[in-house]
Amino acid sequence: MALPRLTRYELELMDVLWQKGEGTVQEVCEELKRPLAYTTVMTTLSLLHSKKKVLKRIKRGRAHVYLPIVTREEVSRAIISDLRDVLFGDRLPMLVLGLLEDGSFSQEDVKALKAALRKAESQG
Repeated sequence: MALPRLTRYELELMDVLWQKGEGTVQEVCEELKRPLAYTTVMTTLSLLHSKKKVLKRIKRGRAHVYLPIVTREEVSRAIISDLRDVLFGDRLPMLVLGLLEDGSFSQEDVKALKAALRKAESQG
């Protein structure tokens, strides 16, 4: 099943839940990097649960607790696949080079990239 497309704002909320593992509307509001209205966060979390099916909702006392049912990696792969297919016309080198040109990397990042390239070469 293909993952639904998530907006940047929805990804911000998901990021909080991926980091925390679970959270109420209030807890998500408190962890956001920018201030958003409680009702806006509540509505969006509800939509991520009921329509996009990426969150599980459990009632604890008077509050709803939201838990991610998709991983950050699954969503990342879906977004990258969309980028490659739609923006880069299925040209993987253009996508990778675009990402490389746009970032600054630590030595650990460079080692991981080299290891991934060696693995891709050996698989052939």
